[in-house]
Amino acid sequence: MITFIVAAIGVLLLLGMPVAFAIGLSSAGAILLYTKTPLLIVIQKMFAQLDSFPLLAVPFFILAGTLMDRGGISRKLIDFAMTLIGHIRGGLPMVSTLAGMFFASISGSAQASTAAIGSVLIPSMKEKGYHGGFCAAVMATSGSIGVIIPPSIPMVIFALTANVSIGRLFFGGYIPGVLVGLALIGLSYLFALRHNFPTERRATGAERWKALKDSIWAFGMAVIIMGGIICGIFTATEASVIAVVYAVAVGMFVYKNLKPGDIPAALIQSGVITGICMFCVATTAILGWLITREQIPAKVAAFMIEITANPAYILLMINVIYLFAGTILDTTPAILLLVPIFLPLVTQLGVDPTLFGVITVINLAIGMCTPPVGVTLFVACSLANEPISKVIKTLVPYIAVMVAVLMLITYVPQLVLWIPNTLMPE
Repeated sequence: MITFIVAAIGVLLLLGMPVAFAIGLSSAGAILLYTKTPLLIVIQKMFAQLDSFPLLAVPFFILAGTLMDRGGISRKLIDFAMTLIGHIRGGLPMVSTLAGMFFASISGSAQASTAAIGSVLIPSMKEKGYHGGFCAAVMATSGSIGVIIPPSIPMVIFALTANVSIGRLFFGGYIPGVLVGLALIGLSYLFALRHNFPTERRATGAERWKALKDSIWAFGMAVIIMGGIICGIFTATEASVIAVVYAVAVGMFVYKNLKPGDIPAALIQSGVITGICMFCVATTAILGWLITREQIPAKVAAFMIEITANPAYILLMINVIYLFAGTILDTTPAILLLVPIFLPLVTQLGVDPTLFGVITVINLAIGMCTPPVGVTLFVACSLANEPISKVIKTLVPYIAVMVAVLMLITYVPQLVLWIPNTLMPE
């Protein structure tokens, strides 16, 4: 049965069918051909998967990020990042990454981060003489930080799938997200020294103070969300609703860039993104049920333990599988398909589920900027008006430093667990 499903999904993807439809149709076909279960189970499993209170965080965080972007937040964050490091040689690429880190703290979507920051900085970089392929590579990898630093939509999906605390996952993402950002900034600086990239004017102290004051309301969202979770005022799901209210208030009454007429467009945009995400969640539930029914997790665990019982080697193998899966699957279906297979194994080996969740998200964040189906890569290439073929050469070292950080947090777990263990001990 599983062989049929894998083959069917592969054929349908090659024919250009969206991933969610390919998974759903292949799973339904397997039920029809290999079981006597009525096809009504398809609808039941899809509905049961979506009938979840924590899953409400997904549409609200998406809407909050959309409203903050339309309210002019991205421009404020870019200006602040520019005053901090824009004067360093090769400042614009580094500003792209730093601004991406800032925007990640208010948006759980890597695509949104890439589009919001890239639409401003990629044209600016090209005007300064940076090659379009370089601009796209920098922005694609910088945008992927959007799912590592909380709030993060993939972390919500993982928490739902693995039945772990969303709050602990959020806090576990801070240090790895900052490490990834610093690694990308460091690489951009090395490129700047090698190619003698231009510098920008150094900001004055007054300009920095003004930029900080202008952007402080944007950072306020992250403080309210995470502070409320720490203090037990609201759950992560309830925090997503607070984030929407905050985004509307700041966009309309503080920055005054968000108009009442912008809200319907924001709702439509968020609804489309949410619909795609939720349909993936629903159809993958069918395949998840079949995988469990066929005892695939137990078989995979037994197979991997036969190869080695060393947790370090098993985590390395899982990372390799994740990195490969990230190149051909979007984040949501990858989590829903692979986590139920690997989670029982890593739990058996004593790996903290919070650590495994962050490892999973970083792997799939790398997949977002990796061809052939990297979503942030597509967005960045579109903004830079460059084919992927001209981006690959520059993209490889950026992906390499992200993989290096992934290996670091895999084998130094306190980089992930220190903050959640301190603020939200189990």
